[in-house]
Amino acid sequence: MKHNRIIAVILLIFIGWWAYLTTQLPETTMPGEPGPKFFPAVILGLMAVFSVLLFFTKDKKDTAMVKTDETDDTDDAEDAEKEVEKKEEVFPIFSALKLFAVFFVGIVLVYFLGFNIGMIFGLTVMLWMIGWRLFPRAILFSAAVTLAVYFLFDWLLKIPLPKGSLF
Repeated sequence: MKHNRIIAVILLIFIGWWAYLTTQLPETTMPGEPGPKFFPAVILGLMAVFSVLLFFTKDKKDTAMVKTDETDDTDDAEDAEKEVEKKEEVFPIFSALKLFAVFFVGIVLVYFLGFNIGMIFGLTVMLWMIGWRLFPRAILFSAAVTLAVYFLFDWLLKIPLPKGSLF
C-alpha cells in the first residue's frame, strides 16, 4: 500500500470510531434546532468523503523521462532517453515535531497570556518556519488573522476568547 492509502485507512478507522461514539448523543435538545449530533455528523461525513478520495487518488509517477545529451555518439533511439527513478521524499519528522512544539507553546501562551498574544506569537513563528522570512509581513499577517478571529468570535458570535490567567 502507498502512504496515502495507509493514511486514508487510519482516518476511516478513526472516523468510524468517532461516529460510533456520537451515536450516544441525543438527536435534539430543543425543537427546531439541529441538536448536538448534527455538527459531528457533518464533520465526520466530510472527513469520510475526503478520506475515500485520498484512498483512490493515484500517486505521482515514480519515474520521469529524461533526455540525454544529443552529442552522444550512439545511434540507438533507446539511448536518447533514459528512465530515471525519482527518490521518494522522506517525511520530515523533525520539522513536523518542531511545528507541533510551536503549536503547543502557542496553546500554553493562550492559556497564560491570552488569545491575542498566544495566537500572534504562534502564527508568526509557524509562518517563519514554513518560509516567510520577512518578519514584519508575518507579524502583520498574524495580527490581521488574530483580529479577524477575535472580532468573529467575540464581537459577532458573542463567544468570549481566553483572556489569560496571568492578567
